[in-house]
Amino acid sequence: MAEETTMGIRKNLLGACALYTISWFWVVLLSSQSVAQVETATPVIEEKPESFLLDAMCFAGNKPAMSRLDIFVQVGYNSLSFVKHDDRYSASYELTIGIYDSVGGLVVEKSWTEDITGVSFEQSVSTRPYSLTQRSFAVRPGQYVVSAILRDAESKTTRRITRHLLVSDYSIHRFSLSDIMLISRVTQLEGKRSLIPIIGGNVASVPDAFFAFFEAYNDTSADSVKLVATIANKKGEQALQVDTVYAIHRGKNELLMRIGNSSLGLGDYMLYIRAFPVPVKDTISANYLGTTNRTVSVVWRGIPRGVKDLDVAIEQLRYIAKDAELDSLKEATTTEEKQKRFFEFWKKRDPNPNTPRNEKMEEFYARVDYANKHFAHYIDGWRTDMGMVYVIFGPPNNVDRHPYDMDAKPYEIWSYYDMNHQFIFVDQTGFGDYKLLTPIWEVWRRPGN
Repeated sequence: MAEETTMGIRKNLLGACALYTISWFWVVLLSSQSVAQVETATPVIEEKPESFLLDAMCFAGNKPAMSRLDIFVQVGYNSLSFVKHDDRYSASYELTIGIYDSVGGLVVEKSWTEDITGVSFEQSVSTRPYSLTQRSFAVRPGQYVVSAILRDAESKTTRRITRHLLVSDYSIHRFSLSDIMLISRVTQLEGKRSLIPIIGGNVASVPDAFFAFFEAYNDTSADSVKLVATIANKKGEQALQVDTVYAIHRGKNELLMRIGNSSLGLGDYMLYIRAFPVPVKDTISANYLGTTNRTVSVVWRGIPRGVKDLDVAIEQLRYIAKDAELDSLKEATTTEEKQKRFFEFWKKRDPNPNTPRNEKMEEFYARVDYANKHFAHYIDGWRTDMGMVYVIFGPPNNVDRHPYDMDAKPYEIWSYYDMNHQFIFVDQTGFGDYKLLTPIWEVWRRPGN
């Protein structure tokens, strides 16, 4: 009888013209087939981006054939273990920065301890306060890997960040630009300028404008340059451009450009800065003196880092949102209004509204991210049948995969024990494009329909 049931499934898969649901009894009998565990894993929810960040910028050094590498490390209070002393809290951590060459050899390493004292309980659990440290290293030009290891003194837990970077040689050109440091705020105190860096490249925390700080090394007769800053999206399309003329002198020049970013939407970008001789009529065809670039991102607080495009994130809500809610989100005329409605949508579904995190939203977009990574096939993974089922129901409890059965096309059976239901996907074309054969409407109907 078990053999007849199995043959019935294969017959339907061969014809691809009927739907078939297996009884739980036969699922057990068929468990001898190969089992794939990938889709049964819970999607990983990324840690808050502000918890532990590293930035590294390269500048000209004070010695010949040497450059200066400035490394910044930002540690969020919410990633540390605080201990109560009377009515205040304190924490301590050890930070180790190592610089490795292109073959993995250790070039230099520094370790030190940072103490945080006199913190209120609200500050100790907040995602906003952080500890910022900076160290400078003299290194030769070349390819390097920078490693930052954070060890919490109380919990003894260890975390690590690594970055690959190129340290430039600024002595080989008569004019060159250093790496870019992103700045959130510039202050003046007793004639001294103070710069507040943006670690990690997320400029969303500065909604109107941020600054780009860099150095120009001039060994020419030029006394002024036209600086053109361009921000392009991942497709290479220009998102914004600003330009200004600066007076410069021979040697090292510290330059600061203000870049308005109110028009930038969610996503990852590349910031390019080029220096042109003055006068210049057409920067498109003119030769530039020097250029530099770095990555920039716009990640709104409270939105998972994997969400790069608000319009796409709203479109992905089709699986869980009511028609009226989707219409309201799409009808917003400004980015600010769309963002406001997006947060209101998720606030209604927040299982713990008194905490800064929205676990429901994080889980949803973690599923979307997983679907995009594992089920993409000509279209985004979340749009495929497998992606749809995964986003709506999450990882299945069991997966039976049949890629090489001789009398059937490749198919998979996803089992959800809590719903007492299975979904069958068949690869009709033989190119990995699995289509859903079993109906989804028996166990799910989108709200409002």
